Amino acid sequence: MNEHLVIGLAAIIFFGVTAQYVAWRLKLPSILLLLISGFVLGPISGLLSPDEQFGELLFPAISFAVAIILFEGGLSLKIRELKMTSGVVRKLVSIGLVTTFILSFLISKFTLDIPWVLAILFGAILTVTGPTVVLPLLMLIRPKGQIGSILKWEGILNDPIGALFAVLIFEAVVSASVGQATTLFLSGFMITIFLGALMGLPAGMLVATSLKHHWIPEFLNNAFTLAIVITLFAVSNLIQPESGLFSVTVMGIYLGNQRLVSIRNIVGFKEDLRVLLLSSLFIVLAARLQFSDLQQIHIGSIILLIMLVVVVRPAAVWLSSIGSNLSWQERVFLSSMAPRGIVAAAVISLFAVRLESMGIEGSEILAPNMFLIIVGTILIYGLAARPLAKTLHLSDDNPQGCVILGSNILSIALAKALKAEGISTTIIDAQWANIKEARMEGLNTLNANILSETVQEKINFTGMGKFLALTSNLELNSLACIRFSDIFGLKEVYQLGEPEDKDKPAQWIPDDLSGVALFGPNSTYNELIKRIHHGAKVKRTPLTKDFSYDDYKTQNEGKNPVLLCIVTENKSLLYVTVNKKIQPKPGQVIISLIDS
Repeated sequence: MNEHLVIGLAAIIFFGVTAQYVAWRLKLPSILLLLISGFVLGPISGLLSPDEQFGELLFPAISFAVAIILFEGGLSLKIRELKMTSGVVRKLVSIGLVTTFILSFLISKFTLDIPWVLAILFGAILTVTGPTVVLPLLMLIRPKGQIGSILKWEGILNDPIGALFAVLIFEAVVSASVGQATTLFLSGFMITIFLGALMGLPAGMLVATSLKHHWIPEFLNNAFTLAIVITLFAVSNLIQPESGLFSVTVMGIYLGNQRLVSIRNIVGFKEDLRVLLLSSLFIVLAARLQFSDLQQIHIGSIILLIMLVVVVRPAAVWLSSIGSNLSWQERVFLSSMAPRGIVAAAVISLFAVRLESMGIEGSEILAPNMFLIIVGTILIYGLAARPLAKTLHLSDDNPQGCVILGSNILSIALAKALKAEGISTTIIDAQWANIKEARMEGLNTLNANILSETVQEKINFTGMGKFLALTSNLELNSLACIRFSDIFGLKEVYQLGEPEDKDKPAQWIPDDLSGVALFGPNSTYNELIKRIHHGAKVKRTPLTKDFSYDDYKTQNEGKNPVLLCIVTENKSLLYVTVNKKIQPKPGQVIISLIDS
């Protein structure tokens, strides 16, 4: 066994996961730390040399990884989102792509001083932005409103379309005549679109039907789906080069929007796989850099990078958004998000090898300059996107709003107290009679079954960061928390707990299948509701230097106060849980249940 190869693989996985964790702790774009890790492992230490260690398997492996990432991205694309943003998205992947191509190849020609043929090809590759960079940034920034959906749809669709565009341009520029080039381009584009629908839709239907009728045992569902994705990608590419990415994207979009069967387990598996693949891809990308490549980078390369950021992307966005309802803030943010990723690196590497073998002069400078653009755009957009979103008031990176299950006197009183602190809430209940009471109090409500397939499409998640299950049904609370943990995370789904009892009956719900238990050991639904019926009130109490938490306890001595949550000075919401006690401080607001 090649020990050097084993060490390299282990280093990719270890540093990839570590970089993701550190980025999460520091609230930094994970891509930056992944690139730094790649630099350290590759050109600096020499521990990792992807081209040498993986040889001819490197680019096929990258292609399969990108296909899986695009499929997973397709699962997250909802047609209802496209209905609201279809005009802008459609123009971004058509008018925007053509605008980017024309401006990029013109600027490349004069800044890099390369032949027209290479400039046209380089401009085509620069149309590929990529979800491998955009999606992690969106997860970090969490932009408000439609802007997140637009960037997600553009990123997922632009990768296969841009890659196809680049491949067809390549075949066209090396063809013998203009007429032949035009015919080749148009026919290749139409074949790929047709093939993507012809193969992607049936593949998605096969998976959905197999799951619905249990043709595949449950333990093989994820493996079966992954095998179909990889097979679809390979077969589609054999029929039409570079059509595989589009086919797997179509398959993902179908599965993400069909109603035949739930794909929650598939989505969870693919999300975990995506994190691992993204981490590995960017480390490999950075590790491929050689110090000798820097000799091909000059002042023209820097000018090209700057022009792509300040001229090309804004022009593409503003032309694509003509006639749309986007605000100027949204257009500015869209103009500030076009990083290049792993697909651009893979395509340029493939083309560079073929061009050099054809003896085309100047082709050796394409790959180093593309790498500069990839690293440069990731650094620029990765570092600037979050502060810019905050400046434009489009950032939703620390949402404190609460989605509350159950409309009753407890949830209504809590929602009113949170509303007074400027924290938004949405109360969900399947019974119209219960919802009506909350609406009469001026609260946001939704009359829906929390376990229905469509409920998440009806909820406006803007500003929402926590989920509370406050019904009398412990099983319903737990099921809802499990379901919404995919959106809010395990730490931010809460439910009313069970009575404190050392001898819990076997039928009670285990901790790993429920949300975080709220308030105190005996703060059950029946106990809290009974106290409210006997006159207890949910009250807000601001703490100051002159009125401390000790003063609060002294003032309410004998009133059996139950601390529910506190609102900090920066409007962060902290709930009291069975396993987490909070010591309120001056400047914070206590929300508690107090007997009259």
